[in-house]
Amino acid sequence: MTATTDTLLALAHASPAAVAAHDKQAWLDLFAYRHVVEDPVGGRPVHGGLNDRRSGERGNAPLARFWETFIAPNDIRFHVEREDIVDGLNVVRDVTIETRLSGDVTAKAPMHLLYEATVDDGAPRIRRIAAHWEVGPMFAQVAGVSPAKLRVGAGMGARMLRLQGLGGSLAFGAAVRSVGAPGKRAVQRFVESAASGNGEALRMLGGRTVTDLTKTIAAGDTVTASCTVDGRHAVLFAYLNRKDLRVIDARVYVGG
Repeated sequence: MTATTDTLLALAHASPAAVAAHDKQAWLDLFAYRHVVEDPVGGRPVHGGLNDRRSGERGNAPLARFWETFIAPNDIRFHVEREDIVDGLNVVRDVTIETRLSGDVTAKAPMHLLYEATVDDGAPRIRRIAAHWEVGPMFAQVAGVSPAKLRVGAGMGARMLRLQGLGGSLAFGAAVRSVGAPGKRAVQRFVESAASGNGEALRMLGGRTVTDLTKTIAAGDTVTASCTVDGRHAVLFAYLNRKDLRVIDARVYVGG
């Protein structure tokens, strides 16, 4: 089977469908043998196909633990905000994720999702997922002193320690640190400099003029933004040097 626009979109759509149905095996089967999940970007990536010290085997045990930690206990819904973009073997989705935790506690996170596919064992599979969302605002929605929120917090903490260990739990919490608002301002200046004719900025943007930056998200060393290119919906991914907040790489995905 070759990777066509339709098969790539079907692959990207199958992931949230399996999550909504709580079909763990269907979700695991979407991934290539070697894969990486960055969810959130800025946290500890989940690597598959490498030696896993916990299970003692190579395979998808880390991905299965990710499912049990973050997906299995919750009701997760994807709300699509703008059309999906297919670029080569990549699919970009502009969504808001609604997570209903136990005790009727709900949190929403604006997100840009990048699915990178490959052909594995004769079929398109997910090689990488990069979920760009901001951890701090999500934490703020579930933090509090109400009995329901306290139960949710305690349950999440215990589950993360059991399945991810202390290191993994600390790494997830550390994802709250990102380039933040200063990084967003740096990307705005970068886009403006490209529009003013800055050659290096234009080169990184593929010669495209990017306008109307909205829904900017800072995750790890990356700022993503919904934007417009030649009147079409697009999503900008800008990668920054965390020491001086220079944009060192960028990629624009443009809709049809």
